[in-house]
Amino acid sequence: MRVRVVADADTLFPAATRGLLIYLDYHDLIRLHWSPLILGELRRALIETGRKKTLADAKTHEERMRDALPNALIAVEDVQTRFQAVAAAVRSVKDVHVAACAYHLVAAGVYPETETVTLVTRNTKDFRRTALARLGIALLAPDEFLAGLLEAKPREFMSAFRQFRTDLASRPEPRVLLDRLKEDGQVRTAHRLVEFQQKGGVEL
Repeated sequence: MRVRVVADADTLFPAATRGLLIYLDYHDLIRLHWSPLILGELRRALIETGRKKTLADAKTHEERMRDALPNALIAVEDVQTRFQAVAAAVRSVKDVHVAACAYHLVAAGVYPETETVTLVTRNTKDFRRTALARLGIALLAPDEFLAGLLEAKPREFMSAFRQFRTDLASRPEPRVLLDRLKEDGQVRTAHRLVEFQQKGGVEL
């Protein structure tokens, strides 16, 4: 069964992590979701940090993400209807929309076969883990989430990593993409990928 995931903007910001998440969706390991509010936050961050030089560049990038996973989007109005329900589960107003995005999947019964949605964010301290759990939301940092998924489905995960790497225009060597993941903060995941490769002789 695919893991149902809502990725915060801080998780989607690093390019290697973002691309890997999208390819994990392509390989049926996860079902990735975001909202226009999350994408808007990402767009602003890309501009503010200079990753994208203009608003037009950032919007083009956002459109590519939407095209890559057309079923990932959760409408703003659906998110807003869940604000009150999740307010007590966040420590800052700026994070309400992220928790509300995840909770909509639970409350609306989008995936009736599962009761839990995973919220992946670097800022776990900004959320109240126990309160989210009562709403059916599991809170995980990106490296914790990715490493756990790799442990559960190593060959499928490695296949997604390999396709992501070979689909990149630069076709980087595995070591290069692994280093990018480490720079993103996914250190445990990168190390475990190497260990699984050495153990099973599977190409990355």
